[in-house]
Amino acid sequence: MKHKQPVVKIVKMAWLLVCFLIGISHFNRGALAAEHMEDFLALMTIVSFPIGYLAIYLVKAMVWFLPAMLGNETVKTYNIAIALWMLMTISGYFQWFYLIPRCLGKIRSLKE
Repeated sequence: MKHKQPVVKIVKMAWLLVCFLIGISHFNRGALAAEHMEDFLALMTIVSFPIGYLAIYLVKAMVWFLPAMLGNETVKTYNIAIALWMLMTISGYFQWFYLIPRCLGKIRSLKE
């Protein structure tokens, strides 16, 4: 069982690296353009599927309610993209490396 632990760490680091590279490449190209935002959303949804959809709806809710609560008229698209990237990365990491292994462990323990 000890030999699996380094593999899990490598997979975690690779997954985080992919998310980081997606964020950096799209923010560097200009996440403000609609065509770049669509690519960004598609890639982040793929790596954080299925919980990534929840992150998109949470950010949409923030866009609607946050300006009204803060008294701001507009929310910058760049800030929305950063918030979305962070939320999708955190929720995807939680899903893939905490939630799913715990659920699989419970299923295995029920079978025994």
